[in-house]
Amino acid sequence: MFRRSTAFYILITAALLLPLTGFAAPRALDTTRTMAGIERFDGSPSAPPTTTGLWRQLVFELRRDKATNAEWSTARELQRRALDATAPDFVPIGLLDTSVQDLRSDTLGRIFAAAALRPAVYHGRQVVFAFDPDWLLGDVPERVELDPGDGGGWRLLDADGRLTAFYESTGEATVRLRAFTDGDLRHASFPLRIAALTAPAPHDTIHVNASVPWDGATASGDAYVYLAPGRTVLQNPVVMVEGFDLDDTMDWDVIYELLNQQQMIETLRAEGFDAVVLDFDVATEPIQRNAFVLTELLALVNAEIGPARTTTLVGASMGGLVTRYALGWLEQQGIDHQVRTWISFDAPHLGAVIPLGLQHWLEFFQSDSESAAFLLNRLDTPAARQLLLQHHASTTGTVAAADPLRASFMSDLLALALPTCRRVAIANGSGSTLDQGFAPGQQIIRYEYYSLPLDLKGNVWALPDGNQIRIFQGEQNIIWPFPDTYVDIHIGGTQPWDNAPGGWRASMAQMDTTSVPYGDIEALAHHHAFIPTISALDLDVGDPFYDVAGDTDLMSHTTFDALYVPAENQEHITITAESAVWFMEEIRSGVVAVDETPTIAVALQTWPNPFNAATTIAFAVAEDEPVKLEIFDLRGRRVVTLLDERLAPGRHEVVWRGRNGAGTPASTGNYLVRLTTRTAASSSRITLLE
Repeated sequence: MFRRSTAFYILITAALLLPLTGFAAPRALDTTRTMAGIERFDGSPSAPPTTTGLWRQLVFELRRDKATNAEWSTARELQRRALDATAPDFVPIGLLDTSVQDLRSDTLGRIFAAAALRPAVYHGRQVVFAFDPDWLLGDVPERVELDPGDGGGWRLLDADGRLTAFYESTGEATVRLRAFTDGDLRHASFPLRIAALTAPAPHDTIHVNASVPWDGATASGDAYVYLAPGRTVLQNPVVMVEGFDLDDTMDWDVIYELLNQQQMIETLRAEGFDAVVLDFDVATEPIQRNAFVLTELLALVNAEIGPARTTTLVGASMGGLVTRYALGWLEQQGIDHQVRTWISFDAPHLGAVIPLGLQHWLEFFQSDSESAAFLLNRLDTPAARQLLLQHHASTTGTVAAADPLRASFMSDLLALALPTCRRVAIANGSGSTLDQGFAPGQQIIRYEYYSLPLDLKGNVWALPDGNQIRIFQGEQNIIWPFPDTYVDIHIGGTQPWDNAPGGWRASMAQMDTTSVPYGDIEALAHHHAFIPTISALDLDVGDPFYDVAGDTDLMSHTTFDALYVPAENQEHITITAESAVWFMEEIRSGVVAVDETPTIAVALQTWPNPFNAATTIAFAVAEDEPVKLEIFDLRGRRVVTLLDERLAPGRHEVVWRGRNGAGTPASTGNYLVRLTTRTAASSSRITLLE
């Protein structure tokens, strides 16, 4: 949950600024409760850069002065307007320019800061910076100049508030801005991440409105259609559904980067598959409501491809539950969804985990941290309440519980029959009982700051394994006469979900790297389980540390027909070389009635096949480029790497003698040969006989 949070700040009150000889209240009490070090952003050339999150925090602090800034939009409202108004290759600039009561005198000071409201771009070869008064809080400048950090120096924005920059490499650029108002020159700077120099555009974007309401309302979304090369109509679709998007900023470029790990989308296209990616307008809506956006999309897809063709459906994270509900509902209604294979990718069938102590941490600091307030709000959305195994608002005394919406959702979901198509689950969590690197009940965040005017605490412990322990300790002890706040939460009777095997999120590590003005947040553990392994595989075992790899009758415990589980824990929604092989084989399986399939970019042949001593693998590459040739078993585990080097254009042959990387004979059975180049990939199934 902390991946997309860029700023994090802790309470500091007017007491810190009072002279020790007296306690007279300052004239601008609210604006001096600064956690961002607001006085640093004075418009001088030495003012520090402003990240998007830090800029939001500055606005958050200034809006607390209701007398002067009550009419201001929130920073996130302003950011949403800017993103909705601009294309993906545009970087809208948020500007803050206002006068405030100086923190140490009776004179007025100036606060001036700018930020990229789209902090990362995927079209670095041509980026358009855009400034609009609608994205401004404060005074409108007479003239704005930018140095985008692309080597072109300072340039004046045109009459429409636009400036085009060109970047030659990916990485982080520092953009400098100067504005002229009433003869004054003010300076600001901000970082911009150049994630890619070019990104492909979808061939079509279809807005999908659900026709079936849930709980009195309907949802909507955009479906991005990315066709196979040389194709003008949809023929062989793979429909992919997004997961829990905190702030609905994951547009096509971001989703493409996520799903094209290991070149998966481009490999699919090279083999003749068309990608259809569903992006919900509001991903935090109830899961059932967004499921009816998917049923609408499947109807549109099926009308396009006709009744003789079928589809693979992939649901990532929360999207796995959206797809499950949609398929179950369609079958209950007697509607043919034409899905031959449903792939659930690290989806929380048995629930998701955000450490309960971290949730209470957000609750404790929400009044003084924009990020904490926003993230807590996201945890209180319907989808999050349906997913989380423990929810902060349901903590009663020493008892942790899920939100009531979770039980209601699970009742709805389990009332539907399982889809009758092939059901495949892919997990990012360990199948070998490996934990997340800390023990049940261990402290995972330490934050303590002590001074004469202020003491702060924000300590977090992982859930215990049954016994009762403290999971959160919060303190804001402020110099008299200001009120103090203390929170101490103890929980017992839980299972150790926080450190269970599972696809992980680096919440604690990201908190550790966030700069705060007082003290230091120390992560005592790097990451926590987000989707436990048994949840991703929908196992009816109940034990978070169940030995999946050691179960000789594993398939009797799951609702799926096939399972992929790695040996070690991986970051949530990571596609590895091993899992990519599994994805590809399942997507290819059962394809019927597809015309005009493009020629794959890398030709791959094996003979003899089956074999019992050795097999020759032949392939051709079109240009001088790195080539990797690997053998995997059908659980996606790499057996041996046969080749990993740069090859000249032309035909090549490699012999595999049926041995693993250690040189010992591989077991009899089926294997996958995977060939990967810089631009494409291909795989083929082979059989090793006894």
